[in-house]
Amino acid sequence: MPTQDTTRTSPVPVTGVGVVSAAGTSVAALYEALLAGARPVTVRDVPLVAGAIPAGPTRRPDQDSAHAVEAAHVTAPLTLPPHIDARARRTIGRDTGLLLSAAQAALTSTPAATVTPVTPVTPAAEPDQAPPATSSRAGAAEPVPASSPPAPPVPLRGADPARIGVFAGTLHAGRSEYVAIHNRAGAGAGPVNPVWGPQSSYNAPGAALSIHLGLRGPNLTLTSGAAVGLDAIALGVQHVRTGRCDAVIAGGVDSLSAACPPPAADAAAASGLAEAPAGEGAAVVVLTAPDGPAHAPALAHVCATARAYAAGGGAAGEPSGGLADTGPTNTGAGAGAVPDAPDLAEAGAEAARAALRDAGRAAPEVAVAVTTAAPHTPTGAAERAAIAAVFGPALPHLTAAGTTGTTGGADGALAFALAVEALTRTTPPPPTPPDPDAGTDPNPNSAAPLALCLGLDPDGAATALLLSGATPTPTPTPTGATR
Repeated sequence: MPTQDTTRTSPVPVTGVGVVSAAGTSVAALYEALLAGARPVTVRDVPLVAGAIPAGPTRRPDQDSAHAVEAAHVTAPLTLPPHIDARARRTIGRDTGLLLSAAQAALTSTPAATVTPVTPVTPAAEPDQAPPATSSRAGAAEPVPASSPPAPPVPLRGADPARIGVFAGTLHAGRSEYVAIHNRAGAGAGPVNPVWGPQSSYNAPGAALSIHLGLRGPNLTLTSGAAVGLDAIALGVQHVRTGRCDAVIAGGVDSLSAACPPPAADAAAASGLAEAPAGEGAAVVVLTAPDGPAHAPALAHVCATARAYAAGGGAAGEPSGGLADTGPTNTGAGAGAVPDAPDLAEAGAEAARAALRDAGRAAPEVAVAVTTAAPHTPTGAAERAAIAAVFGPALPHLTAAGTTGTTGGADGALAFALAVEALTRTTPPPPTPPDPDAGTDPNPNSAAPLALCLGLDPDGAATALLLSGATPTPTPTPTGATR
């Protein structure tokens, strides 16, 4: 697996993290639920679409009715940006609401955000709860939308909106609305909700971030496979490092739907997925240029990203993070075949090694690994084998799938958020002082702990991101102190 050499660049600061999952609406809640072994799997009625049409004489029961779905549901109210009023919320699909809520948390929960008071926000309605009805004819005042989005939150303050990018990963966004449109097309004349069309596209959640936050930079939705959330973040890193963006909002999202319920228990058991319940959620991170106008304390830094491919598992393309990319050696008739588990594990190991090489770091410096797949699945076993091959079997290893369920597009972004949280809770070693005899300067990142995020796609692609924790501030030497 050849690796493309690239020039090393400075780490990219992570200045905000937001999470919405079955464990709650913060990354801390998810981290603690994971450590406690929580499995919040419940049965709830889920509608076909968030913007269903009220029952009428022309509506068939199977068009927008709710079905009981056993999975890891998000039950907490979604917190949207304050200028999105009740009328606007009725045009937002479930996937878009999850991603907007995670972005709102990422943009307002950083330490620097306490400098400026944050406007209170109104929780959004749950998908199976109708929004509060308001009507000016009945004398109830409809909330008046703000004339423009509020001032940019602290992590983005000072950045030109035209240079703030949005990159979102998803596997299933819009499927509910698409099925609803398909059902209605064959049902004869009847009412159609006009918001179904825009919300049936894959890029609706990512586009909504730019629209509702007033951003005009690059906007791209990825559907690249199981590691798509990590791929979206890596693409954001690339855009910051190449100078195309001063800041990036990146992450992943997917929701549950009555249109595509989780597999039946017997089918899941037969396929080995019994320990990987379906789930939903979103995770968003804010990346800023080290020398850009946007400013906020860094929670962590992305040191390197890399992508590798198992033999026959895909084709080499543009690096996921602009740093290291490996490709299959065979591109003939056998290319594209589903790789064996050993090949998939080796692709993951090579992606991890490439990230270490690019960052100029060593495997023993990594304090924790976070992966995307449930451990009892073939992909999860391959991820663990890849980690063991590079770092040994004793490296602490986390995965959110048992707590959040298999969320699809959000899996990789949730893993990244967990890695940031793990680094903030890791006690860093004291900084290494320079060696005056050797004439060396201190490495500002040498004392920061490292975390590795790894996501494997069953089709053969592997994505790795290497993060460093916040660099400890050296203790100043008192004046007149002797050495």
